[in-house]
Amino acid sequence: MLDKAGRRTYNFPVFRAGYSLYVSDSPTKRAEPFLVRKTLSPAYLTAACCSGYYAMGLVISLIGAGLEAFAGQLSTSPTAIGGSFFFFVGTASFFMLFVVGPLIDRFGQKPVLIAGSLFLSAAILLLTRARSLSAACALMFLAGTGSAGLNGGVNTLINHLHKNNRSRAFNLSNIFFGLGAVTLPCLAGWLLKSGGLFNLLVITSALSLLPALLFSLGVFPPGAAVNDFRLGEAVRTLANPLVALFALVIFFYTGLEASLGIWSRTAMVDSWKVSAPLDQFILAGYWGALITGRLLAGTTFKDIPSHTLVLSCAIGSAAGLGAFLVAPSVYVAAGALWFSGLCFAPIFPSTMGSAGENLSGYTGTVFSLLIAVGVLGAVLLSTGVGKIAASSSLNGAFRVILASGVLMLTFQYLLRRRIIFRLQRGG
Repeated sequence: MLDKAGRRTYNFPVFRAGYSLYVSDSPTKRAEPFLVRKTLSPAYLTAACCSGYYAMGLVISLIGAGLEAFAGQLSTSPTAIGGSFFFFVGTASFFMLFVVGPLIDRFGQKPVLIAGSLFLSAAILLLTRARSLSAACALMFLAGTGSAGLNGGVNTLINHLHKNNRSRAFNLSNIFFGLGAVTLPCLAGWLLKSGGLFNLLVITSALSLLPALLFSLGVFPPGAAVNDFRLGEAVRTLANPLVALFALVIFFYTGLEASLGIWSRTAMVDSWKVSAPLDQFILAGYWGALITGRLLAGTTFKDIPSHTLVLSCAIGSAAGLGAFLVAPSVYVAAGALWFSGLCFAPIFPSTMGSAGENLSGYTGTVFSLLIAVGVLGAVLLSTGVGKIAASSSLNGAFRVILASGVLMLTFQYLLRRRIIFRLQRGG
């Protein structure tokens, strides 16, 4: 018989617990049957996605939290550790995301998500046995590969699960990335003192394995399952001018977020001689503002169209960056930094939500491309800011950050105009 969606179903006694066997009638798709739960709970898969965001937040903060401990284990300098680890994780994530997207569109999200979590967890656990920088860098490359699978998979799945409120779902679920980034530094001091780097890596590895366990038990909706991948159609989808504009906004956003996270504390120490623990408190306030901004975007401002919300946030973040640059005191600078973080917060998740609303088909490929461009922006802008700071001054480097904020605002304005024009034409 046919269900409400027009799919042929076969109900057997063994499936009385709430399962049906769906078989594709499309001649262009494989007729391989798969089980789908009738009473599928998006909440379970959303929770699994949140665990994926949380794991990625843990890993992104692992390098900084264990920098000195890694240097001791590998008999090298903290500077060499930080630069090498960041390079190999970023490089692996960037290139593998171009592979992850087509894999998701061809084989579905479940195998990619499980494999990503397993690779990430295994790489971190094996770091406990690394005794050379080259071996550790190879494992960080593996961690970047796993992170790419997890990152591309969770964003694509959130897009599938919440088609009626994508931006709200992206904002609320991305809060867990921030929580993961905050959790590890809070635990690192105690774990490093009680059992050294081994304990820190084992705990991080175990938490990174949680998404694989949750996704392996989940039943994915038909729309998130297997889809035939055709290269020509994928290329036509990526050729949409909206994809380029979304990518440019993501590029500058991730570059700005990373640059402020890395260099804002150093700039305040350099300009106003701020000392511990005030400098760490100000930086923690920046990450806290990011979490708060996403919470507000997913609740209080959830009814504002994504393209309008992002434009407003881009204006606010540019204003905050300008105020930070000319701040007359450390307190004004801290307030400007926090205000920028508050405004920055919804830009990435709301832009991803807007991309899901305005681009259909091959979402795995599109989302992975956008995230890959974001990784590139984080690497290029944060590295460029560091080189300018070293060759001239941090004040000059922050002028580049402000210019990047203005460019992000410009591209978001153009993107919003194009989306409105598209809606007025009826799609």
